[in-house]
Amino acid sequence: MTAKLLLFTLCILLTGHYLNAQQMLSLEKYGSPKTKKFLAGQGISYQLKGQEGWFDSVIEGFRMDQNSIILGDRYVKVDDISMLRFQRSWPKATSISLYTFGVSWSGLALVGTLTDGNPSTNYRWSDAVISGTSLALGFAFSRIGPFRKIKIGDRRKLRLIDVTF
Repeated sequence: MTAKLLLFTLCILLTGHYLNAQQMLSLEKYGSPKTKKFLAGQGISYQLKGQEGWFDSVIEGFRMDQNSIILGDRYVKVDDISMLRFQRSWPKATSISLYTFGVSWSGLALVGTLTDGNPSTNYRWSDAVISGTSLALGFAFSRIGPFRKIKIGDRRKLRLIDVTF
């Protein structure tokens, strides 16, 4: 057991200087232990202070001494970022599912009414209400928007982190 521990310690000490430090951009929320980390190679969508437009870039690296992010065509100081934007996929998927459900409910109720051979069954108002509600909810979910915007300020903070071994 001691030989295995000694061998493991020796391997760590010999290979430790070959390991690179990991640098990342961290989005932290006040009072929450959860953080969102951005590593080199990841895409980021951001807005700068005093500007209206959004910029989409890939993080190429970090300059810890300047507290800035190296992007494709520029260096951006972390303190100059006012908002981050993330892609949301659930509103579109939910609206498509609700549209499909509403049309399927009405279609199957209509086909069942026409093909069952029973003159006492027919397409009811409840079928139309269920289909209409589903279509209206699908339309409402499609209007939510494809992006979630996070304002950097008092409760949220961006920070560069250098984790060295």
